[in-house]
Amino acid sequence: MKFLLIRHGEIPSNVNKVYAGRSDESLTEKGIQQAEKLAAALKSYTIQALYSSPIKRAFQTAEIIGHSNGLRIQVNDAFREMEMGPWEGLSEEEVALTYMKEWKIWMNRPAELNLSGRETLDQLLKRVLQGVKDIYQTWNGKTVVVVTHVAIIRVLLLWHSNHTLNLYKIIHVPNAEVFELEINSCP
Repeated sequence: MKFLLIRHGEIPSNVNKVYAGRSDESLTEKGIQQAEKLAAALKSYTIQALYSSPIKRAFQTAEIIGHSNGLRIQVNDAFREMEMGPWEGLSEEEVALTYMKEWKIWMNRPAELNLSGRETLDQLLKRVLQGVKDIYQTWNGKTVVVVTHVAIIRVLLLWHSNHTLNLYKIIHVPNAEVFELEINSCP
């Protein structure tokens, strides 16, 4: 089965290096253009299903893809952004100054960060794999698009390549880019 993982288009928090978390931000004009360009590029695939995180920025991106490719969006909560807890809405600079010890762990050993109100990477991966399993059981052997968020894509790429979640920070996930995963067995 082919999973096409897509990070949503640009939002203001991406530009300002703010942890958007589960905020309800809309795409910027550039984000809309990114999604439109991506939607056109996806026409080269034979896509059977389109899934999206319920968060506005991902859903907006999925709407553009769906409209352009004749696909109905199926919302799956397993692919919503990571729960950021007290970091949500703060800039990276603010987090580094306010949560110095935790920031150091996050930058060097992210899988070891355990902060009240915030999902760990292990918790996130467990949630996301349940969503992958659900899709796999329905669409095995097909091509499926999942519009989601940076954290979800990073943990899935690490899981798929059998790497430790502590490599989380080294994976570059640009807005409106496709990450193709071939999954040949149910997680």
